[in-house]
Amino acid sequence: MIKTLNKNLIVVGVIVFSHSVFAFDVVESGKPVVTGEPSRVGPPWNHRSTFNIPGTETDIAFGGYVKFDALYDFDHDLGVVTDPFNLQNPANKTDGRATFTANESRLNFRTNTKTDAGSVKTYVEGHFVPTGGFNLRHAYGEWNNILAGQTWTNYMSFVAATRTLRLGDPSGFAFTRQGQIRYTTKFDQHLFAVALEDPSTVIARGDGVLAEGEKGLPDLTARYEFSRNFAVSGILRHLSTNGNNAPVDDETVGAGVQTHVSLPLGQSTWLKGTASYGSGIGDLYGEPANEARKSMPDVYVDDDGDLKTVDLLVYGAFVNHYWTPKWFSSVGYTLMEQDLPDNARYSGDIETIDYAWVNLIWDPTSRVTVGVEYQWIEVEQNSGVSEDGNRLMASLRFNSS
Repeated sequence: MIKTLNKNLIVVGVIVFSHSVFAFDVVESGKPVVTGEPSRVGPPWNHRSTFNIPGTETDIAFGGYVKFDALYDFDHDLGVVTDPFNLQNPANKTDGRATFTANESRLNFRTNTKTDAGSVKTYVEGHFVPTGGFNLRHAYGEWNNILAGQTWTNYMSFVAATRTLRLGDPSGFAFTRQGQIRYTTKFDQHLFAVALEDPSTVIARGDGVLAEGEKGLPDLTARYEFSRNFAVSGILRHLSTNGNNAPVDDETVGAGVQTHVSLPLGQSTWLKGTASYGSGIGDLYGEPANEARKSMPDVYVDDDGDLKTVDLLVYGAFVNHYWTPKWFSSVGYTLMEQDLPDNARYSGDIETIDYAWVNLIWDPTSRVTVGVEYQWIEVEQNSGVSEDGNRLMASLRFNSS
């Protein structure tokens, strides 16, 4: 979109110019940005202020937001990102604990350069989760149909994404950012994307002395979407170990498929759902800010010393509803279930994670979002021991221009 700017702008102190500006499209709530990620906490996602570098065909934009979260945990400290894996640590038990944090605040930078061979776009974003240090989220470039860099795995879709105050969508989404090279094509209401992505192999916690994960061949992912109402994606993985520091040197294949559905129920309500099944894909569903991804491993070592994949089933359903244009609620439930052997080595590993939430979000202006959310998590370990956590969360977010 081209806008004409008939006023002087001061850039880095004293640069005055009057120039045509190629502005980025405003990303409305619920609409995808370049990565496919929709606005999650309110309009606009960012990048409403864009300006042209004088004498060039390059537009630049700075964006982000400041987000304050007030958290109260009733029985377990769930961390700054509502991490279900915190329930595995007895040290996180509490009779009630309040936490105030702004770690989810983000900074981002975008460029768009027009060339004779098509537009060249770049995007860099980071936040301060989990400990307050700057943490890179996205860093990629796009030219025509090619994307290269780090962003959401192509296996992931946002068709069923819902609006929550919790960082990321509910447990059960493949919230993983990967280094990758991706090709995307669109025609009419159809989208197809295929990518090669950074590989990894996560070994079950109880097998840490037997095997060490190795980076084998890249993950192959493919995704199809129709009209933001339906998506199906698949992944094929080469999972391997090496014998450098552990005795098991083996390899196997992992694969998974995921579907997302979004159905409008009238003008202001949407029913959304997701379902996934696969083997050797557990680490894709580990929380992005969690270091203990061994709780959702890809593989384990059987009694014969062979590498075996871990089966994983995920499903969930959610309802999004706009009470008015400025008042919104979502309610939903997800379940993740993995199948590790009934072996004492895996007694502390997770068998199921149940997650439910309900919220109320208010957008008094396009620059401010206020909300409150209740979250419930239950984690059952392979041993049969279960723990649950309850959190009440209030957030205040200030969107940059």
